[in-house]
Amino acid sequence: MRIHKTAGEALAKQICDRLPAGSACPEPFEWQVRNLPPATLRRYSFFQGHISPAALSAAFPHLRVFTMLRAPRERLLSCFYYWKAGSKIASSAFFDAIAPLSLLEFLRSEEPIIRRVTWNVQARLLAGGQFGGADPLRQNVFGPWLAGRDLATEAIRAMDCFAFIGIAERYEISLRAAYALLDLGEPPPPERINVTAGRPASYQALLETPEIADALARLTEADQVVYEAACHRLT
Repeated sequence: MRIHKTAGEALAKQICDRLPAGSACPEPFEWQVRNLPPATLRRYSFFQGHISPAALSAAFPHLRVFTMLRAPRERLLSCFYYWKAGSKIASSAFFDAIAPLSLLEFLRSEEPIIRRVTWNVQARLLAGGQFGGADPLRQNVFGPWLAGRDLATEAIRAMDCFAFIGIAERYEISLRAAYALLDLGEPPPPERINVTAGRPASYQALLETPEIADALARLTEADQVVYEAACHRLT
């Protein structure tokens, strides 16, 4: 389950490079796999993308699921710059909504199509949230809308359902864990791909700006608790 801007795409590529040809499903979005019949899905033994476990549970009752997390505030900043660049070359309900927004407007937006990509996304996906089931909403995450503390508790409880949860800032350890899980042998050197274009060289100045720091903290309270718990587990 690839969560946006957590090094999940790099991990997926480095896994697929080692898998037998044809074993990985080529569809990387929830709306795509939901439109495939179970018989088609069963042709594949590995799935990667912005796909929640629920999208595959009918075809595969016993999934082994793993994912990657990233420091929540930095992840959300990376998402903004990534999607902002995307809005210049693509048009959809989501991209059209984000195109005119400044960073602070994005972080403060209460519009559902924006709020669904900003509020505690990592915790919600661990706790059973699902990616949008239609192409224009593929960046959005739906449910669960629990209070922050309850959401963090549920997400941490749900960690036990995952084969492992990697950490972007500890990518080499995460890559090794994924290779061990899938019996792929010795992993290759870590790769970086799809690095966000147009982002600042460092997010530190933004993180130290009071208005931005406050907005980020409000959106990632549960994510931060879950991220720290995942780091402890990985260690």
